[in-house]
Amino acid sequence: MSRERSSDGSDRATRAPSADHRSPSLTGLIIRVPLSAVGAVLGLGWGSWWLDLGWLTGPNTLLYMSVLGLLIGYLVSGRIAERWGRHLERLLQRAAAAPPDVVLAAGIGATLALLVTVLLNNVLAGVPGFTWYWSLLIAVVLVTAVSWFFVTNRHYFSVSRVLGANGDDAQAGTAQEKVVDTSAIIDGRLVDVVEANFLDGQLLVPQFVLAELQRIADADDPLRRQRGRRGLEVLDRLVQQAHVPTEVIRDEGDTGAVDERLIQVCLRRRADLVTTDYNLNRVAALQGVRVLNLNQLANALKAAFLPGERLSLTIAKVGREAGQGLAYLEDGTMVVVEDAADMVGRTVDAQVTSSLQTNMGRMLFARLGSDDEADHAVRATGA
Repeated sequence: MSRERSSDGSDRATRAPSADHRSPSLTGLIIRVPLSAVGAVLGLGWGSWWLDLGWLTGPNTLLYMSVLGLLIGYLVSGRIAERWGRHLERLLQRAAAAPPDVVLAAGIGATLALLVTVLLNNVLAGVPGFTWYWSLLIAVVLVTAVSWFFVTNRHYFSVSRVLGANGDDAQAGTAQEKVVDTSAIIDGRLVDVVEANFLDGQLLVPQFVLAELQRIADADDPLRRQRGRRGLEVLDRLVQQAHVPTEVIRDEGDTGAVDERLIQVCLRRRADLVTTDYNLNRVAALQGVRVLNLNQLANALKAAFLPGERLSLTIAKVGREAGQGLAYLEDGTMVVVEDAADMVGRTVDAQVTSSLQTNMGRMLFARLGSDDEADHAVRATGA
């Protein structure tokens, strides 16, 4: 992925043309070559028929008719390839992104189904009316049904089970891919986490996440536009850092909301999800995706304060309950100080009484130190 500078001075992420856009494409050739061969066969058949009827003469008639059928088939197949080439390309992309256990389970199921088909053909060969199309129908039904059964129960045929302990050791030594959400890119702390060697493997940024970042950077709202440009700058830093490779992937297997498409990408690639979105975290975890939440990491790294420890705090504002004042530590942790509602703007000495861990972070509760309590009591008496 390269960068270019727009007219307003902001950095934009651009992607170099890939081999998928070259003409003719591989999927187009896959469609056009068989159809051209069909045209050649039809031309040969028509030439033989007209030669028998006496409408055509000459030793090279069959060759000319075959070439004519080939050219007609190639020309006619152009519109068909243009229309169905995208669907075939998506199908090939899905097949390429299939996990190894799915491929292994489908292969085992298809092999067993074909073996059973051969045995049934030998048994039914002597039955009157049993012809090749009945054999083909049995093969299609058995391969479809048995492959579906094996893929559905593929956890019994996973690569780790088949390869044994060696496969487990190899899989343990392979770092997991990680799909990055838009919120984690805009947050910016992901670069620091990567540079601190707390992440390994490969970071994957889906194409639709990059498109969402660009839409945010082009928004009319100045705040959203600033967040989008910051996300693009963070993505540029991720691409340039050498600790963990970062790749923009093209995955068009699903349509819909960005969050749902992120979960589908993680499920297909068996990758982790990096995000700061609490709701996406819960939904992805319920669907079996391992989530790396930067907010949870930040909360886990905050300093722990035990009851009885003393803190020097500046009361920032009045709390929700009567008499409470709110202060904040340097890492953003909120401290609820009792009997400090009328001390906003002052720096006080407080003693930690308890802490509360929530899904949104850690909250501390404290009370004023002895000196501040005395000063507060004197001022209250004087009032």
